[in-house]
Amino acid sequence: MAGGSPLTPKHILVLDSLFDDLDVERLAASARGWDVLRWDGSAAQLAQADAVVHVRTRVDRDLIAQLTQCRVIGRFGVGLDSVDQAAAAQRTIAVVNVRDYCLPEMTAHTLALAFALERRLTSWRNENWLDTDWQTFAKTRPVTGRTRASVIGLGSIGTAIAGALRDLGYDVVTVTTRGRATAERMELPVVPLEAGLLRADFVFLHAALEPATVNLIDRRGLSMLPAGAVLVNTARLGLVDQGAVAEALASDRLGGLGIDARLEADSPLRRFAGDPRVLITPHVGWYSERSARVLRERAIVNTIDAYGATAGRTAS
Repeated sequence: MAGGSPLTPKHILVLDSLFDDLDVERLAASARGWDVLRWDGSAAQLAQADAVVHVRTRVDRDLIAQLTQCRVIGRFGVGLDSVDQAAAAQRTIAVVNVRDYCLPEMTAHTLALAFALERRLTSWRNENWLDTDWQTFAKTRPVTGRTRASVIGLGSIGTAIAGALRDLGYDVVTVTTRGRATAERMELPVVPLEAGLLRADFVFLHAALEPATVNLIDRRGLSMLPAGAVLVNTARLGLVDQGAVAEALASDRLGGLGIDARLEADSPLRRFAGDPRVLITPHVGWYSERSARVLRERAIVNTIDAYGATAGRTAS
């Protein structure tokens, strides 16, 4: 209305962030007429937020109850197990994530772990090999020549991994409940989990972490693997029974383990940190300067877009 007070911008409350500043987020929001604030821990800010975004904060039922004005919960990342989605749905709050922001990075990182383990490149020092030949290398670090891969989960990353392995000449099968159409399009076999494990030189885990997939790879599953198989998990650590994996390494059932996750202080896998059969990176597979910027921008844009899509809904 002419002469009236200017409209107050809506604002997104950042509950937590991986970054020291919110410059990228503020730039993305301001382009759409929104503000971005960092949460100070107060209930008052929660009550006034039009939307929230987070990365590690547990957005549980109690916190959601305090979001009396909020229409959208966004996450800096793909997984949404940090959000009580049932509680959000009861209050008609949309929940959004950011997909495919790090597809090149995750594909490269996953394959780098697998191939470094297969080619025996862990603990490599150039000066030890400058004047040697392949025969000496073969005697010291024999390479198995693994060629059969089972890819468990055909989301974006699992699909990229399966496609890359197929194009490199690997014998690939998939284990999936939701990606059967994708596997058919790629002309890749879909097999039950047990069958996939029984024939796998490599196992790549890319399933979503849900109640049904917690400890998906357990003692029984590991016992099905051919001796010396390599397990690579760049998805969620909860997909594997860490104690069972530690036992499989200790007994040489596993020939290699690649993990991209931050291990808890009491993780039984920590004692293998110096083992040349093991590569552990601290949840960095997603990262490059490019992917970090895309993640920050899309989290804000997706949250604002979802807010617009919720117009006219009423919280119950």
